Amino acid sequence: MRTVPWAARAVWIVVPVATTLLSMVTMTAAATPGVRWLFREPIALGWLLLFCAWLTAILVSRRHRPAPAVALTPLIALVTLVAAFSGACTWAGFKLSEAALNDYAHAVAAGTAGEGQKRVGVFTVASPQRLTGGGVSFAIARSGSFLSLERYGMAYLPEGPGDERELDDLVRHLGGGWYLWTAD
Repeated sequence: MRTVPWAARAVWIVVPVATTLLSMVTMTAAATPGVRWLFREPIALGWLLLFCAWLTAILVSRRHRPAPAVALTPLIALVTLVAAFSGACTWAGFKLSEAALNDYAHAVAAGTAGEGQKRVGVFTVASPQRLTGGGVSFAIARSGSFLSLERYGMAYLPEGPGDERELDDLVRHLGGGWYLWTAD
């Protein structure tokens, strides 16, 4: 029976740890709606390098029995990418930031929120506007698609979206009086 050299074992510890760290960065960035987050930080390059490292480790350690961590890396990557592209990260970011968003919405409604970009929870928001019925709307900075002018924002509509609503492009209900909207 051959023993597995320490270098081969170390690779199968480092690769899942690197995958986990890149997954955390990816999910944090994916809280911003749209896919522009993919290019905002070197996330795509990180996933490409990680895939190359994983593939190289598979080829190099072919002579040795691979550790169970061999399957862990693609599993972590798959779960991360599904969560990032399904909108689950945006919903989780909203839930983590809901209290701060409520405070910001009340400040905008009262007219005490300043103009310009501001960090509210995990989101960077801009262009706050008061809406009828005590609602507010603001854009989410660095959101949207990479090749189009599409951008996302959030709206707080305590009375819900009415028939004469000012936002025609509500994408989905996030919870409470909060909605995600998109504009071209």
